Amino acid sequence: MHIKPLTKIQQGWLDHINQASEQNLSMSAYAKQHNLALKSFYNARSALIKKGVLPAIINNTLMPITIPPLGAEQLSSSCRVTLCNGVIVELADIDLVSLFKSVSQL
Repeated sequence: MHIKPLTKIQQGWLDHINQASEQNLSMSAYAKQHNLALKSFYNARSALIKKGVLPAIINNTLMPITIPPLGAEQLSSSCRVTLCNGVIVELADIDLVSLFKSVSQL
């Protein structure tokens, strides 16, 4: 199978995706830092996956969490959830206590 070479725009998006990965940043956090349109970032990643340049990997890693006690300083963070159908949900600057309370009610 012959793969067409990447355009300059595709190569630019691939560079951004690789940099976000190297910096261990979610796509939303990276896009925010670099003033990139998040939808365009996702569309470019999807096109690069379809082209075979990026792998379509689903990460099923679970990570332990600790919920701070009530009344503790409100912490916020970014969160990435990969669903089994490949959909990725990313949340930026979310209050962790509210997130965990919502998730526990599912």
